[in-house]
Amino acid sequence: MPYWLILVGIFITLIPIALALGVYMGGMSSAASYYGVDTTDIRFSVVIYYLAIAAAFPLEARFYNFFSSKPYFIACCLFYVLINLALYNTHSFAMLLVLRFVGGMSSLGIIGTMFTLVFRQFHEQRSRVLGYATMYAALFSSAPLAQLIDAWVFSNYNFNVLFLVEIFSAIPGIILMFCILKDGVDLTRNGKIPLKLVRWESFVLYSSALLLAACIMLYGQYYHWFRSARIVSCTIALGVLLCLFLVRQIKLEKPYIDLRVYKSRNFRIGMLLLVLFYLSKGDTGLLYGFYANSVKLDPYWLGYVNLINAVGIISGSLLAARFVLAGRKIRLIWMTGFGALLAFHIYILLILGSQAGTADLIIPLFLQGFGNGVLILSIVIFYVTAVPPEISFSASVSGVAYRALTFTGSMALTSYMSLYFQKIHYQHFALGIRADSPLLTERIGQYRQSLQDGGAAAAQLSAGSSQMLGKAVAVQDNLLVVRDYYSYMSAFILLVILGIAVIPHFQYQLRKIGSRLIPV
Repeated sequence: MPYWLILVGIFITLIPIALALGVYMGGMSSAASYYGVDTTDIRFSVVIYYLAIAAAFPLEARFYNFFSSKPYFIACCLFYVLINLALYNTHSFAMLLVLRFVGGMSSLGIIGTMFTLVFRQFHEQRSRVLGYATMYAALFSSAPLAQLIDAWVFSNYNFNVLFLVEIFSAIPGIILMFCILKDGVDLTRNGKIPLKLVRWESFVLYSSALLLAACIMLYGQYYHWFRSARIVSCTIALGVLLCLFLVRQIKLEKPYIDLRVYKSRNFRIGMLLLVLFYLSKGDTGLLYGFYANSVKLDPYWLGYVNLINAVGIISGSLLAARFVLAGRKIRLIWMTGFGALLAFHIYILLILGSQAGTADLIIPLFLQGFGNGVLILSIVIFYVTAVPPEISFSASVSGVAYRALTFTGSMALTSYMSLYFQKIHYQHFALGIRADSPLLTERIGQYRQSLQDGGAAAAQLSAGSSQMLGKAVAVQDNLLVVRDYYSYMSAFILLVILGIAVIPHFQYQLRKIGSRLIPV
C-alpha cells in the first residue's frame, strides 16, 4: 500500500470526525430555533461531545485493546453513521444531548485507530514530533472548515441536513480505510486486555463530575449562580462526586487516571499554561457576530476568509515542531505563541468599525491560527513528556479534560463579558439620550427625512425614526462590547507573557515520544 495513500486515508477519515465537535457552532440561533431551546442549551450540546471524549478515553482504551482492530474500527464507523441518522430524524433536544454524548464516545474508536496508524508511520523521534504536529494541525484546522459548511447548509437547507453532510463527508475516508486495513491486523501494543478490568464505576463518577462542572459554568449566569437551588445542588453533587472519584483512584491498583502525574512540577505548569491558552486563544464568535450583524458581511465570505486561520494553524504547528526538535527554549516558544495571540487581539482593536471588510481579517486570523498552532503542540508535548512513560497516558487524558473544561469556561466567560459590557453601554446611552438633546433631535430629523425621501407615509415617520435610532444604538453598543472584550483579553495575554518571562528556571528536555496512543 503506497505511503501517501495511507496518509490521505487518515486525514479524510479524521477531519469529518473532528468537524462533529463544533459543526453547528456557526449557527447557534438556527440550532436553538430547530430544537426550541435557548442558545445556552445549544452551547451545552456542543461541549457534551468534547466532555464525552475526555471522560471515556481510558474506558475506550480497554475496548480498543480487547477487540480486533479492523472490525472494531468498522463497528465504530457504522455506529457513528447511525447516530447521525438518528440526529437527522429527531427534533428532541434531550435526544440530541444523549446522542451527542454517545457520539463522542464512539468517535474515540475512529480517532484512536487514526492516531495509532500515524505513529506506526513514524519511527524516529524527529518524524514522530512532525507527525504529531500534522495531526494536531488537521484537528484544529477543521474548525474553520466547519464554519464554511455551516454557512452553506444554513443558507440553503434545513438545520438537520447538517447531520447528513457529516455522514457523506465521512464515507469516503471510511471506505478507503476499510481497503487499507488488512484483515487480522492488530494495532494494539500490549495484547488483548480482559474487559473485566474496565473501570465502569470510575467512568460514571468521572463523566458525571465533568458534566456537572460544565452545567455550572454554562448555566450559572442563566440561573443567577448561587441564588438558584439548581446551581447549589449541582455544586454540592460535583464536590461529592470528585471526592469519591479521587478516593477511588488512590485506592485502586490500576486507576482510571493515575494521580501520580500531579507530582511532576512541569506537568502542573503544563496544565496551568493549557488553561491560560484556552482562555486567551481568541474567541472569534463575537467578532463574526459583529461582522454579520453590524457590518452585514456575507457569511460565505466570512467562511472563506476564515480558511486563512487554518493556514496559520498548520504553519504554527509545524514551526513549533521544528523549534522543539531544535532544542529551543520552551518558554521562548510559548512567548512566541502568546505574542501572536496578543497581536491578533490588538489588530482586531485597530480594524473594528462600521466600514470594516473581510480583507481586514486576513492578517489577524492568520495570527490567531499561528498562535494556536504554536501553543497547542508545544504545551501538549511539554506536559506529556514531563512524566514517566508508564503514566504518560494519564497525563494525556488529564490534558483532554482540562481542555474540555477550559473550552467550556471560555464560552461562559465570553457570554458573561458580552452581557456585562452590553448592560453598561446601554445604561450609558440611556443617560445620554434625553428628549431635549440637540444631537438626538438632529439624528431623529435625519432619520425622518430619510424615511420621507424613501416614500414613507407621514404616520409612519415617528415610529420608523425611533426604530432606526434603536438599530443605530444597537450597532454602536455591539461595537463597544467587542472592543471592550478584546481590550481586556489583550491585557490578560500581556500579563501571561510577562508571567512566562519571569517563571523560575526549570529543567526541560524532550523525552522520547512512544508509539502509544496519545489522546487529542
